This record gives sequence, structure tokens and C-alpha cells, in this order.
Amino acid sequence: MLDHRTPTARELVPALLVLLAAAPSQAVAQSGSAASFRVTPAATLKQALRSTAAAQARFRADNGRYATSFGELRLRLQPEVAVEVVAATASGWQARAMHRYQPGKSCVIFVGALDGVEPPRTDGDREMAGEDGVPLCDRMR
Repeated sequence: MLDHRTPTARELVPALLVLLAAAPSQAVAQSGSAASFRVTPAATLKQALRSTAAAQARFRADNGRYATSFGELRLRLQPEVAVEVVAATASGWQARAMHRYQPGKSCVIFVGALDGVEPPRTDGDREMAGEDGVPLCDRMR
């Protein structure tokens, strides 16, 4: 038959000591695996395009128009990333991001509409961005 009484502190202390003794090795194992985590080129490019979108929103609020070049936005990117504003009008803009270590591949984004201009396409897979404000990337290794 099962004993339904509450364990005493004297009974719990040895179990707690065993758990505490095991805790440091768990922490080392977790920190070791976290150190091997790497950000993918696609994630880096998507973040650069999201930063560009935020900067474009600020630029438009200050200037009444979207920036027609990346330099106007005064953003600092990681050295392996390049962003270009492909097109910009008063009603929308498009941009492309490229990664030094992924030649022929890109990510694209658009916000708003440009009269007579279709949404941008990625360089490698030639996929067309389909959702306003959402970066789309080529498949990258």
C-alpha cells in the first residue's frame, strides 16, 4: 500500500543535494551548446531588411517621402551585408539585401505600391515578394 504522508526535511535534503550536484554539469552542457549557435545568412539579411523598413518609416515621417538610396537612411550594417533601395516613390519602396558569403542569392522586401512596378524578386530563385513588409529570401546554404 502507498504511503501518503508528507516527506520530512530529513528525507528531502539528500535528494536536493543530488539535484544540486548535478546542476553545474547541466549548465556547462547548455552553455556549450549555446556557444555553437550560429545566425544564418538569411536571418542576417532579413534583419537588415526589417531595420531598413523601420528606418524608411522614420525617414518618411521626417521628410514626407521614402529614401531613394540606402545612404539616406544612415543605417550601419554588418560588414558582410549590403542593402540597396531598388525603387522608391511617395507611395512605396523596394529593397534588396545581399550577403558577401552567398553570391547570387538575395532577400527582398517591399512596402506600399509603386505604379507599374511588380514586387521585387530574389536573385537566385527568382521568387517574387508577396506580402507587404515581409522579407523573402532565396534558399541559402
